[in-house]
Amino acid sequence: MKAFIALLVASWLIGSTPAHAEDDICGYRTLKTGTIFSLDIYRSFDPHVTFKVCAREDPAKNFLLVAVEPKKKPKRRTVRQLPLSAATYAHVVALYEEALSYNVKDSTLGLDGSSWCLETSRGFTYSKACFWSPMDNAKERGISGLSSLGQELWRIAEMDLSVGDLY
Repeated sequence: MKAFIALLVASWLIGSTPAHAEDDICGYRTLKTGTIFSLDIYRSFDPHVTFKVCAREDPAKNFLLVAVEPKKKPKRRTVRQLPLSAATYAHVVALYEEALSYNVKDSTLGLDGSSWCLETSRGFTYSKACFWSPMDNAKERGISGLSSLGQELWRIAEMDLSVGDLY
């Protein structure tokens, strides 16, 4: 009976693994390592793109994880790991810090466009904030930091035309 329960628990744990967990090579955030932040960009007519900035104890091993999931064929998800130089890493982290000063009262909505979600864990604080099309009137809406961060990640990842435009 104990073996059956152990097998049942094990199968539940294996079956409850989040989708694409095998791609999460960043790991949990610690003082010096792990996922610094993730930015998900859900676009109305183009593939969903996820950026994760990953830190390692050896700064030369910091990288950007880029995952692209097509709308029509989600099983054709592609994941790339791009090394970040010390200067690029510092620049991206500075943009991230700037992006955290977003306007929590932004209530802009729309039908077509994109939703950008910035997710982070800092110490004991977890936060996730989503905004509709942050490139539209970013300065007036108080989310220019988020817009700049997304544009820079898009540039670093050298997203090609098959993925579509950033909006």
